[in-house]
Parts: sequence; structure tokens; C-alpha cells
Amino acid sequence: MLKRILLPCAGTAILVLSGCATQSSAVRVDKADTELACRTFDWRPASADAASLTDQRVRAAALKRLEEKGYTLSTEKPDCQIAYGLSTQDLAKPKPRVGVGVGGGSGGARGGIGVSVPIGSHKQQVGTFTLDVVDVAKNAQVWSGTMDVDIQAQQISDEEADEAVRAILEKFPDRVAK
Repeated sequence: MLKRILLPCAGTAILVLSGCATQSSAVRVDKADTELACRTFDWRPASADAASLTDQRVRAAALKRLEEKGYTLSTEKPDCQIAYGLSTQDLAKPKPRVGVGVGGGSGGARGGIGVSVPIGSHKQQVGTFTLDVVDVAKNAQVWSGTMDVDIQAQQISDEEADEAVRAILEKFPDRVAK
């Protein structure tokens, strides 16, 4: 009797918890056919506007990760320049849903109706985050990493910036000593 109660409850708990798990996005990498000749880097010139919080957070995360990989920041004559892009859009608010289920067994037929009603605020944004590497001598893009991201507010947080940059730069080659 206890097995009849615990087994369906455990199965339901597993389904509920797996539905709450965050989805991980795969990083898509595109690179030139030539060998990457970067040892030093700087940021690709952007607009003259003041740096946004997102810009500051992405740059800090990228600087940390690139230095861990053996690259050096050089504002004088960098081998490569780094640029990033972040395009976002609001995620549609979930709508109420109704589900109907019917089942049968040795005890007869059973049925049920379930209603899902979203509660609370759903102001989440989704977007695409891209890091590009440009070879300064060739003035050509030589590497690009892109991934889909979930953003909880208007500005990307420190944690979101660090996670996106980390995931993308994991695919970026470590610096080769020359």
C-alpha cells in the first residue's frame, strides 16, 4: 500500500524538479582558417558614449578570463581586439493552461483536470551574446563565440556576464607561447 503512494509521488517530484532546471545553451564557435596570432588584446573601439553597467561587467569578466588563458591587455599595439554584442528581447508572459487526463487500471477508470495559472512577475529577457576577436594586423575577424542567454533585468548582472563570458571563452584557445 505504501509503495502505491510513494512511487507515484517520487515520480511526480522528479518530473516537477526536472521542469524547473535551467537550460544550458550551447556555445557556437566560428573561426577563420588561419592560426590565431594573438598574444595581447584590447577592446575594439565602440561609441564615445559612457560605458554602461553591462559594458563594464562584460569587459571585467572578459579581462579576467583572457588573462587566465595567458593573454595580456595592451592598449598600445594589441595583436587582437575584442568586441561583444548583446541583443535582447522580452520573453512572453506565460498564459494559463488547462490539462485533462484519463487513466484506467484494475480499480476502474479515473480522470482529472488540472489548471496552470502563472503567478507573479515574468519580466524576463532572452538574448544572444557574442564575443568577437579581430586580428589587428589583418583587420579581419578571426574568431567568434555566441550563446543564448537568459537575463533577469534590463542590465546584465555581474553573475550573468561572468557566466556567459566564461562559457564562450572556454572554447577560445589558450595562448601559445612564441
